[in-house]
Amino acid sequence: MDSPSEVTTRRRWRRRRGRPRAHGRHRRARNQTHPQTTEPQRPRRRRRAVLVGGVGVTVLAVLVALTVVLERPAWRPNPARAETAPRPAAPTAVEAAPSARATSAALAISPVAASVDVPPISTTIPIGPAPGYVAVAPNGRYAYTANREGQSLSMIDTATSQVTATVPIAEGPPQFVTFAPDGRRAYLSIYNNEKTVNLVGVLDTESNKVIGTIPVGTRPFALAVRPDGEYVYVPEHDTGTISVISTATQKLVLTLHVPPNPHSIAFSKNSRRAYIANHESNVISVLDTVSNTIITTVQVGTSPHSVAVAPDESQVVNVNYDSNTVTVIDTATNAVTATIPVGVHPQGIAFAPDGRHVYVANNGGTVSVINMETDQVTATIPTGKTPTSVAVAPDGRYAYVTNLESGDVTILDAAKK
Repeated sequence: MDSPSEVTTRRRWRRRRGRPRAHGRHRRARNQTHPQTTEPQRPRRRRRAVLVGGVGVTVLAVLVALTVVLERPAWRPNPARAETAPRPAAPTAVEAAPSARATSAALAISPVAASVDVPPISTTIPIGPAPGYVAVAPNGRYAYTANREGQSLSMIDTATSQVTATVPIAEGPPQFVTFAPDGRRAYLSIYNNEKTVNLVGVLDTESNKVIGTIPVGTRPFALAVRPDGEYVYVPEHDTGTISVISTATQKLVLTLHVPPNPHSIAFSKNSRRAYIANHESNVISVLDTVSNTIITTVQVGTSPHSVAVAPDESQVVNVNYDSNTVTVIDTATNAVTATIPVGVHPQGIAFAPDGRHVYVANNGGTVSVINMETDQVTATIPTGKTPTSVAVAPDGRYAYVTNLESGDVTILDAAKK
C-alpha cells in the first residue's frame, strides 16, 4: 500500500510529463494496477516498511471491530423507529385462509374443460323469491344471484352447490350483478318497479356489504366491467343511454347515447370494443371504447336481450327474445353469419370457456345448447320455471341457470370429466 505522499508524488510526476488522463473506469483501474515502467523506482526497503505498517494497521482494525461486536448487546427494536417504519402489508384473506369467498382472481383455476353437446343436470338448488340473474366470481369459487323480490343476493358455494349466505340489499331490488376482474368488488343494477330507485351498488365481496351507490339513468340493466378493470358500463333501458363509472373514484364520468332500450353489454378482451344489445331497436351496437363512439350497428332478430363475446373474440352472439333465435356475428366484418332457432323467448346467453358451445336460457322453461362449429342446437334441456339468465364457471365445468318463477338455480354438468 502506497503512502499518501507517494501517491501525491506520482500524480505530480504524471502532470509534469504531460501524460493524458485516463477516461473511464476500466482505464483508471488498469493504470492503478499496472503502473508504467517509466515511473521512478522507489527504495525497496521503504516500500517493505510501508507494507508492514499497513498490515499492522489492518490487523489492529479487525481486532477492534471484533471486540465491539462481541461486547455490543444483541439488537433490539427501537420503539421510536418502529412507529415510523413502514410495516409489511397484512396478508390478504386468500393468503391467510383460502375460502369460498376468496376474492383474488390470481387464485389457481382448473384448466378449462372441454364442453359437451348434451350436458346433464347436476342438481337444482333452492334460492328464494325471483332469482333473476346469476354471475360467477372470477376465481370460480362462488356465484351471486340477484333476487328481485327478495331484495337480496344469494351466494352459492360452487364447490358444494349450496347457498352459503344471503346478502340483504337495503338500497332496493338488485336486478343484475357483475364482478370486477380481480373479484374484490361486485356491481349491482338496482331499480324498483316504480322507477324511483335507479342505482348502481358497489359491493365489497369480502364483507358482503354495499360500500357505495351511484345514481344512474332509469332502469339500469345488465352492466359489465371493462376487462382492464377501469370502468363499469351500465345500459339504461328507459333512457337509451350507457353510464360509464370510474372504478377508482366510484363516480359517473360519462353518459353515452345509444339506440333505444339497451339491455346488456359485453367487451372484447382488450377492452377496445363493446357490443350492446338494444332491445326495441333490433340491433347490436358496436362501441369503440377508446373514443366512446358507436362504430356501427348490426341488424339482428326481434328484441335482442343478452349478448356475449366468444373467448377467441371471433364471434359475438345474442338472443332475440321475440323471434326465438340466436344471431351469430363475425367480429372482423360485423356481419351476421348465422341465425339459429332456439326455445321460446330466449333471454340469457353465455359461451363455454372453450368456445365450443353456447348456452341459452329460454323463458319457456328450457336451456338450448348450441354447437358453435356447426351452428346447430345439440340439446334442449328442461329446467325450472322461467329461466332468465345463464353463467358458466371459469373452468367450464358447470353452467348456472336462474329460474325466476320457481325460485331456484339449475346447475348443468357442462364438461367432460
